[in-house]
Amino acid sequence: MRRLKLVGLVVLVAAVAGVVVGLALGWASVEYRPWPGYPVLAEAQPAASANVQAGAKFEQEVSGVAEPRVEVPEDTYDFGRIESNSVVRHEFEIRNVGSAPLRLTKGDSSCRCTVLNFEEAELGPGQSIKIALEFNGKDYVGPVTQHATLYTNDLRRPQVKLTVKADVVRSIRVVPAEIVFTRVVRMQPAVGEAKIYIFRQQPVKISQPELAFQDETANFFSLELSPLSEGELTVEPGAKAGYRLLVRLKPGLPLGPFQQKIRLHTDQKDSPELEIPVQGRVESDVNIVGAGWDSSRGILHIGRVNRQTGAERRVMLRLAALPDEKLEFHVEKSVPEFLEVTVEADRIVHKDVTMLVPIVIRIPPGAGPANYFGLDEPNLGRVIIKTNHPDAPEVKILVRFAIE
Repeated sequence: MRRLKLVGLVVLVAAVAGVVVGLALGWASVEYRPWPGYPVLAEAQPAASANVQAGAKFEQEVSGVAEPRVEVPEDTYDFGRIESNSVVRHEFEIRNVGSAPLRLTKGDSSCRCTVLNFEEAELGPGQSIKIALEFNGKDYVGPVTQHATLYTNDLRRPQVKLTVKADVVRSIRVVPAEIVFTRVVRMQPAVGEAKIYIFRQQPVKISQPELAFQDETANFFSLELSPLSEGELTVEPGAKAGYRLLVRLKPGLPLGPFQQKIRLHTDQKDSPELEIPVQGRVESDVNIVGAGWDSSRGILHIGRVNRQTGAERRVMLRLAALPDEKLEFHVEKSVPEFLEVTVEADRIVHKDVTMLVPIVIRIPPGAGPANYFGLDEPNLGRVIIKTNHPDAPEVKILVRFAIE
């Protein structure tokens, strides 16, 4: 009997403790996690996707906190079949369906996917923006997926990934895919070309080419498009038609590297536009050629010279022609002084827009010993010639030699 009373007492104490703990937990839940005024779903309980936006709007109304909300009606676009040399574009719409300003910032993108004319933007509630993505199909064949990322201040969707897809085919081929001018002399014309081969059964019309960049170099370009003959098509088996694109550079391009793009429009829906990059480098009209001349370093190599016999080198200085003036020269300095320099003015060769001026550099017998066999200017011999030419008022020739 006494044992039964003891068991009953233990049960009673446990029940009272359970009630106390339950009340404490309930008080803590109300104190630290107050009821928001609507049913709270368990963290692991899924909610129907159709009710997410409505629930979020209701939450904003109840909490009174204004928040941005990004909405993208379409975040993936399929271009379908496109040509490998074509460039295609699509505009994606971004909306702010929230109650606070939505900030958008451009993020990373795939190597051939470019976000056009956009870095960042801020959309007020209810506003929208269209962001264009451009995809260049060059060098691709087969299914391709590319993307671009936007960063937002929407805590529920801090990143938006815009995706484009395409099936890239190669039935219009450009050879070479890029026109490169390896060396352009400033006051001389230059010509480059590309051939466009068409492997389609149906006729393809290509419009006259145009330059993509209307910058300071545009006026120096001349473009010409003409059909290829049947004989010229034989180098590409299966080609049904083709075009030749001639790119002529006029004299006077600014010194240094240049880049351009040539655009051609077609009547094909899956390949409405072709792009051909053009690049090159314009160098000064002043140029030296001849045996022993290192154009990359501007050094004339004479080598080791026998003191008894001496040595002689002749180079040609190429300049733009001076039609209204007589070219004048003056040897201002020679290091070492025993270097003999002769400008053969009576042997100047005139060629169209340029002229070649012979210059003889001589080490006389008995000179030396001397060591100008270095690799940098202080350890080399040098010749300085003054002229009245506007492009070459001073010509410096470094000379590498040693007299034994």
